Amino acid sequence: PGDTTLACYTDSALTSALAAFNAATTVRIFGGIASYTANQVVDGNFGVYQGSLRMDGTVRGRIVVFNGDVHLTPTAVVTGDVDVFGGHLSVDPGARVGGQRSACEQLVRLERATDGRLTARPVQRSFRAIASEIAFHVGDVRIAPHLGINQYNRVEGLPINVGVQVDWRVTAQDSLLTEAHAIVRTARDPAASRPAVGWFASGMYSHRGALPWSVGASGGSTVNPTTDVAASPLESGLSAFVLRRDYSDWLLNRGVRFFAAIQPLPEIRGEASLAEARQSTVLAVNAVSLFRSTESWRPNPLIDDGKYRTVSARVSWDARDELKHPVLAWYGFLELRRVSSNHLTPVSLPTTIRDALPSSSYGETEGDLDLRGYLRINPEQRLDLRLTAGGYLGGDPLTIQRRRAIGGIDPLPGYDFRAVNCDSRRKPDSSIPALCDRMMALQVQYRYQLAVDLRTRIAGYSIGIRKPDLVLLADAGSAWLAGDSAGRVPTNRIQSINEWRSDVGVGITTGWFGLYVVKSIVDALPVRLRLFFSARF
Repeated sequence: PGDTTLACYTDSALTSALAAFNAATTVRIFGGIASYTANQVVDGNFGVYQGSLRMDGTVRGRIVVFNGDVHLTPTAVVTGDVDVFGGHLSVDPGARVGGQRSACEQLVRLERATDGRLTARPVQRSFRAIASEIAFHVGDVRIAPHLGINQYNRVEGLPINVGVQVDWRVTAQDSLLTEAHAIVRTARDPAASRPAVGWFASGMYSHRGALPWSVGASGGSTVNPTTDVAASPLESGLSAFVLRRDYSDWLLNRGVRFFAAIQPLPEIRGEASLAEARQSTVLAVNAVSLFRSTESWRPNPLIDDGKYRTVSARVSWDARDELKHPVLAWYGFLELRRVSSNHLTPVSLPTTIRDALPSSSYGETEGDLDLRGYLRINPEQRLDLRLTAGGYLGGDPLTIQRRRAIGGIDPLPGYDFRAVNCDSRRKPDSSIPALCDRMMALQVQYRYQLAVDLRTRIAGYSIGIRKPDLVLLADAGSAWLAGDSAGRVPTNRIQSINEWRSDVGVGITTGWFGLYVVKSIVDALPVRLRLFFSARF
């Protein structure tokens, strides 16, 4: 899940606006700033593309603006609708609008013909889109090649997926989607801790009626990240490839999974799954990186090898569509898991960190919670809040691959990667595994949209930054060991807030890119510069 906005205009609304803009009687302005005084009258529709409009006068029709702003002053009169796509609409008290008002700041990809008409520009083609162009059909069955890449990492290098996808439209509301692909790992593993080529296959039957549901199964031999994740796949993959810093740990997972999902309401979805898998340790290899190529990779830590059964249930609530929730939007999920094993080879850890694990009859319960709220104060200002928590709930101690830490890009960017990892040994292992039982964090950020346009047009494309957000952020969180022994927090409590870490920062973000300066307010740590290639939350 990304930022709060999933959609702020529909395809039908865009089609209607383009038809009004392209009408022969519409007065059209391209670029610049258009300004009409109080005594000026426009008979008919008025359209602007990649420009701004200040209206003091009268428009006897509809106003349509693409990738620009509109300001209606107290003397402005518009008899029809006012639609702004890719910009901001400001209506002063006293201005009169006879129709509907709508504004969406999501930029619209358009192309301008020689006669001034606008059409929607096709989305840039992806590997999947290219593959779909060479698909072929056998009755109601569509067969297409599957091409893709996974996250770059220090265990596989760049994993490349090559396979086939089959989509069978069983009925108008039912479909069966299957796919199978090989995973070609571009980095060689001299120690043979994992195969040079992995595989993955899945099948899912979906029903899209009044009560949507789906069931399916998947299986394969894949390299997966451990539970503790300090950065998004994109950020960790880029950091690994460019700077030789991999912010994930990895394991080899060989097994099958059965799953089912149901969506009783558009915003609510429930899921359940049963997985049987053998998990084993894999080693870091000599994967390439652009810089620091002479340095050794951070070792990939040992995990508790074994054969595991995982039963999970998850419910999610996604109300971030600004068409339905323009002022206050919510997103959240709760997931519970039961992990058991009768074939376990645990790693020996100090008893100050973890009690000894049994080699059979192992079982533990854990969970994750993520709750986010997005409050739009006005068109330029927004306040975002997040509570995230996860980890041990009961049973035997967690395996290494399911333990947590805190610090790094998320959720405490003012701290080093896994600054709190619960390893109390004087010289912890250089692989820095996450060894805490639980984590919890609170995040808040204030966003103010800046009236800045630093774009230029090159070959018909807009390049640069438009209306970035100034972000003020604050975070607090911690990770800890749970239990009754010394140095642990009882399982029916959370760690004292006085022991949490916290930071504050300021940054600029465009949604797809962010640059932040963050400083711890608890520990004497240096100011840190952080780059984000996705929304923080």
